[in-house]
Amino acid sequence: MSSSTLMREAHEAFVSGHNGSSAHDLILAVFPGIPASVLAVLIVKGRVGWFWFLLECCFLVIPLTLSFTVLADYTLELCTLLVILAGLTLSFATPTNTADYSSSSKTKKHLGCVTSLRALLSLATSVAILGVDFHSFPRRFAKTEEYGYSLMDVGAAGFVVMNGIVEGKKRASYRFIARDGVILSVLGVLRLVLVRASDYQHHVTEYGQHGNFFFTLAFIKVTCSWWVWHLKSLGSFLVALFLSFCHHLYLTIGNGGPWTLSDAGRDTLILANREWLVSMPGYVALYFHGAALGAFLFSRSVHTKLSYSLTIMTLCSGVCLASLHFYVDLPSRRLGNPTFVSLVMFFTLIVLTQFSLIEESLSKLLPRMSPVPVAFQAINHKPLLFFLLSNISTGLINKSINTLEVAYPWDVSIITVYATLLVSVIYFIFITDVR
Repeated sequence: MSSSTLMREAHEAFVSGHNGSSAHDLILAVFPGIPASVLAVLIVKGRVGWFWFLLECCFLVIPLTLSFTVLADYTLELCTLLVILAGLTLSFATPTNTADYSSSSKTKKHLGCVTSLRALLSLATSVAILGVDFHSFPRRFAKTEEYGYSLMDVGAAGFVVMNGIVEGKKRASYRFIARDGVILSVLGVLRLVLVRASDYQHHVTEYGQHGNFFFTLAFIKVTCSWWVWHLKSLGSFLVALFLSFCHHLYLTIGNGGPWTLSDAGRDTLILANREWLVSMPGYVALYFHGAALGAFLFSRSVHTKLSYSLTIMTLCSGVCLASLHFYVDLPSRRLGNPTFVSLVMFFTLIVLTQFSLIEESLSKLLPRMSPVPVAFQAINHKPLLFFLLSNISTGLINKSINTLEVAYPWDVSIITVYATLLVSVIYFIFITDVR
């Protein structure tokens, strides 16, 4: 057996067979990015340039990397420290003239809280997909094998929710649906071919032998976009509930859950990709939940205080998650069951609520200041490109070095540099477009 095959099998074993953690654990892991974004806004003040970019990265990339690695057991302390620093900095902040913001025109047409949420999820996902291959990344954050609460499970699903949130704002055209579907399908095929050709590690129980996240996005784009454009908030929400209910019946009464999680062979196309097929209704439900949320966000009255509504939604989502956890089943990303859907929505809503509170507070205290760091604006400008670059960079790093043999502090340094370089590419594209 070749050394590359042995390395691949070792990596696959390293990321397989995990049971996750708890809901509050994964929320605390991402939470440092919220007060860190406030620090970036207050200190950088929207100024562009490579010095200011590196300063933003110190606030945005480093805390997130640390909370995912060596400080994973001290996320509460890290969050507390960052909240105190953000509060002290805000108390000394002074208003800044709008003319200082080279990027302000790019954010006027967007909700700052949505931009920040989308960018934070993208950045957290990029850090996690490389970090999971190093020992400093706790195994409880890795993808769960069957059931459980996992940081990486929520990250990919959150990307689907964000697509649903912004989809309703796009122009209704079959040409755009077909174009996006073809692009995503081609990316899915390329990823499949490259993984096979390079003998790259592949966690089969994630999406099956041939499925991947790009195929998931392509399917959702082609089958759901038209409905999202024609349904209002309540309609999308009801569709999501109906899908989740029918999916639950299939998983339980229809025996779809035990079949998917069984040790059955993968000698047919359906058996080989049963995780991708069975979990798809859950991802579609998440997409419609996101569409319902987006329709509410972008059609509400300008006089409505967003944080109040989002707080109520978050509480309802939390109650739903707790009820499903105790009386139905644990979340499973392999099944995409209703508990998993509730977990992803609760996670998304709680982060969105925090960013909405930040946006409202800054708009009162510092009305001329953009509530979104420039680096977040850049990531939000090209989220799919950022995700694609993350996947390519992760593959190159894993093929260049044996990440299982890299010890602290070199592993954390590699992850930090990788994330900073990714953001720098997107940042350069963004400020070039602005100028």
